[in-house]
Amino acid sequence: MKNIKYILAIFIFSYTIANAQEYHIGIKGGVNFSTIKGPSEAGVDEKYSLSNGFHFGIEGLYSVNDYFSFGTGITYTQIGSNYSYEGPGYYVFPDENYYLIKSDHVTYKMNISNSYINVPLSLYFRPVKQFELKLGGYLGFLINPSATGKMSFGNKFNQQLKYNYYSDKKPSIYGYNGGYLRVKTYDEDGNEKIRQTRKIANAYYQYKPEEYKDETFYNILDYGINVGANYYFNSSLYVGLNLQYGLADITNNKLDRSLKSLVDDGDLYLNNTDHYIYRQDFDTNYNLQASIGFRF
Repeated sequence: MKNIKYILAIFIFSYTIANAQEYHIGIKGGVNFSTIKGPSEAGVDEKYSLSNGFHFGIEGLYSVNDYFSFGTGITYTQIGSNYSYEGPGYYVFPDENYYLIKSDHVTYKMNISNSYINVPLSLYFRPVKQFELKLGGYLGFLINPSATGKMSFGNKFNQQLKYNYYSDKKPSIYGYNGGYLRVKTYDEDGNEKIRQTRKIANAYYQYKPEEYKDETFYNILDYGINVGANYYFNSSLYVGLNLQYGLADITNNKLDRSLKSLVDDGDLYLNNTDHYIYRQDFDTNYNLQASIGFRF
């Protein structure tokens, strides 16, 4: 009876080892070349261009036969873009009863860096031993949207931009310690008045608190098409290219305001009869990944 148990145990162990070759797990990492694709605002020079980031993660595959596999994984990835805007614009002083400066030349230069946790689902085809193709989709969850840059308002002032779209929703308990700019403005009678604004603006500095209380500028969910190819140096080590083409609108239309103009009643204050013009743009992620990986 004991021998039968040993034989059965050896058989189960051997069967498990033999079939383990059907399952593979791997790690990968590399660089991203990404941008955001969407319409530009009319009458201004607005564009998104490529930005760099990185990614790393793990993957698991099941081999159906020598040619086909399917698998999934989890990847941390930085996706963003270099953003620029130049043209007519406006500025609001939030700490001064929402006083407006209007009709001046405005420039924005920003580097957007949004961190996602991506879950891909792909079908793999291996026509030869050293080459592999994959096609599928991905689901992404935004965990840290941020941007840095500078805004210039005519020849009046320059302001640094430091956006964290999640943490900026909650004011710091320590107050603001970034320093202030003194800007020459004029009142309704044309008299000169010095106003102050922050040297460093956060993500929602131009909004009223009730506008962003329950909203964030970037949507939390992203999804799209995933296509790529891998080249194997041996049975485990490979390099690959992977293209992620987003199909989801990543910006929240409730906060995606026009930087060119707004609706106002003609006075110098942003009151209850004034409001921003919100854009209904469909903005998507576009990301090319170059990776090196190892699969067991």
